[in-house]
Amino acid sequence: MKLYMPSKNNIWGLLWVVLLGFSQVNAQEIAAETTIPIEDAIVLLENEENYKIWLEALEEPGVKIEGNTMSFSFEAKKLIADVSYRNSVYKSEYTFEDVAQSLKSMELQKAFWQMITMYPNHKQEVVNYIFAYDQVIPTDKVVSAAFYTYAFFDPQITEIVEGKPNVLRPDIFELHLKNANEIIYYIQYFRNEEKSTSN
Repeated sequence: MKLYMPSKNNIWGLLWVVLLGFSQVNAQEIAAETTIPIEDAIVLLENEENYKIWLEALEEPGVKIEGNTMSFSFEAKKLIADVSYRNSVYKSEYTFEDVAQSLKSMELQKAFWQMITMYPNHKQEVVNYIFAYDQVIPTDKVVSAAFYTYAFFDPQITEIVEGKPNVLRPDIFELHLKNANEIIYYIQYFRNEEKSTSN
């Protein structure tokens, strides 16, 4: 399974090349001081900074409630304001083809939301699919962020009246919350199992 980065410089390809290069270094070369040209160091630093920005955006929930204040991410604002966009995002039923298309478009939160809605009928496939990304991204945080981005604006759950969400079906919302929490539980369980078997 491939994960594509939304930047011109493919950080994963670069890291792979660097790791392959390091794997071919003998013990004498390791003991010696290793230097890289400043231009390469700058590219590595920029890619690391781009990755951090991308990861923060991926972990950002669409709706945050702090005290009496509710704030919205860019994606959430777009779902509220743009009816045609909202209609293009949501379907009554998703498939793994929809997930693949979202992943291909680098819309990971959207793909994770689609899998949250598919979870009751595809539990093992969804957990395995999401957990496959856990070596690269904190999938439990992305599942949570996906839920808090897309659940609030799903037309099956909420209608938008004059730019404000009005929840019509809290039962569906709660079902998706239960699904998201269960997926997160399994991700954390498998992550802990991997750690304990590698020690």
